[in-house]
Amino acid sequence: MKKIKLNRENGLIIGGKVFISLLKAVQIKGKLLKEKIDYNTHVTLGKKYVSYSGGIIDMGIRKLS
Repeated sequence: MKKIKLNRENGLIIGGKVFISLLKAVQIKGKLLKEKIDYNTHVTLGKKYVSYSGGIIDMGIRKLS
């Protein structure tokens, strides 16, 4: 299973849900990974983040409750 690397700049976890920055989302090329992005569920904290339900590698991601 493919995973994407997320850090403080391109990802965050809010209430157990993973959000990735819009810039990171458009950089994802794999078809299976693209299917895990939900552009309809998003949050804006300085920049726009969209919901992501696939696997991640935590490289220091921000966690908000």
